[in-house]
Amino acid sequence: MLAILDKKFGAPGTGWTYLAVLVAIARLGGFLARKGDGLPGWISICRGWHTLTAMVQGFLLAQEDQRCV
Repeated sequence: MLAILDKKFGAPGTGWTYLAVLVAIARLGGFLARKGDGLPGWISICRGWHTLTAMVQGFLLAQEDQRCV
């Protein structure tokens, strides 16, 4: 999951802290992460988590498809 977030948003300057992961997941859910926005809410975190898990499932399915060929 961190590899997907890293490809999508790039590695944060401080490394992948808990807060950086939370904000990256929320960004997948629509959080804009502007300077004055504050912390993301639960709705954007939940939407982002749903998107991230779908991306992981797609990756795993594509990887499984490659093994069958």
